[in-house]
Amino acid sequence: MDCHAQWHAVQESYFDPDSFRLALNSFLQTHRSVTSLLLKHKANLSGFQEWFTTYSDTTAKLQVMSWAKKSRNRIVHESDLDLNSSCHVTWIGDWYTRSETQGTFPPRMSVREIIAAIQASRGLPPFGTITIARRWIDKELESWELLDAAAAVYMHLNELLRIGHQASNVETCNLEGAYAECVSDALPLASGHLPCMYVAQSELTSHFSAPDGGVLSDFSEEFEIDEAKAKEAFESYQRPEFPGGDAIARVPGMMKVARQVMEKDGNHGTFAFLFAGESLLKIQAMEFDSQRTKRLAFEGLARLVESSRADGLLVIGEMWMGVQTELEKKLNTVLIPARDQVDKKEGLSVYAVTRDGRQTKQVCVVERGTDGETICGDPMESDGGIMNTMIPIFRRWKEMELRDL
Repeated sequence: MDCHAQWHAVQESYFDPDSFRLALNSFLQTHRSVTSLLLKHKANLSGFQEWFTTYSDTTAKLQVMSWAKKSRNRIVHESDLDLNSSCHVTWIGDWYTRSETQGTFPPRMSVREIIAAIQASRGLPPFGTITIARRWIDKELESWELLDAAAAVYMHLNELLRIGHQASNVETCNLEGAYAECVSDALPLASGHLPCMYVAQSELTSHFSAPDGGVLSDFSEEFEIDEAKAKEAFESYQRPEFPGGDAIARVPGMMKVARQVMEKDGNHGTFAFLFAGESLLKIQAMEFDSQRTKRLAFEGLARLVESSRADGLLVIGEMWMGVQTELEKKLNTVLIPARDQVDKKEGLSVYAVTRDGRQTKQVCVVERGTDGETICGDPMESDGGIMNTMIPIFRRWKEMELRDL
């Protein structure tokens, strides 16, 4: 619980160099003290040798855990961490065109001042979006942003204590948190970061319109997974059973549900479902008012895929459907997006991808009756290749592979 609270202290002091250094040092020392206490009391802990040895053997191979151990020793016996404050700048022109650069700036320099400095020194195209992400880096762990590294270290500790509780048949604790609502005795089974950690990290990123410097927001809201409420909602649409299986297997069933929602309500929002195997991890509602904010929303979704360690993703939403011209078929490309075609049709899509490269998509045409009723046609399988919206997801999975995540 102290580590959890100190992680938030690291996040809250992110733009104050001295406070950030002190908070990170405290976090790393407290993290190490937990395992030291476990070792001291191992004689009183059921099955300790088995579950602690498994943890030690596993984490010893991980770069971020090796860094945490060495950093604690460095802080106590040698010197502070060698920290570097930088900003990671991403320019996105379209789904395929992007560039990234990193520069070192004074920690208290404003984001707008950073953008002006980058535009003056490097030049950025006058279209698309610019994303600025503040980053603290230790020279001994240059491939990790330090707040993200601390979150990963914490989650390994969470898993160790969760397994230890299970081995001792301790289902609940009675410790009270005194820092924030999220700091409790709970030891959740999680494949990635805690929700509070993902939200906190997203606050370190700002988005701007390249042409005018206006601030952009990617509108996303995470829904709590409540099986009882889900069942009640499905029954209201005469669909009592929620589709099962992994992201790919659920596409046909989710299309049936989406069509019923569309016909009953006349519209359907965009929702992303994140999976670990057949387990549903998170549901994310997404909203965007332009192609620029849509790209930002899916970039944010890619970050959530990483923080939750999701290996499957299913997306439901409305779409525009167009007919590919003979020239486009010949060139195997799209010259005029469906949204800009005069004879475009309204549609509904459900598509899914998995980290191992599988993907599938179903679409149906939506028509409006003379009395205002909504009619969804029969679903059709689509094999149009990878969806543009999934490019950030596959890019993030590839980056995770390089970091052994």
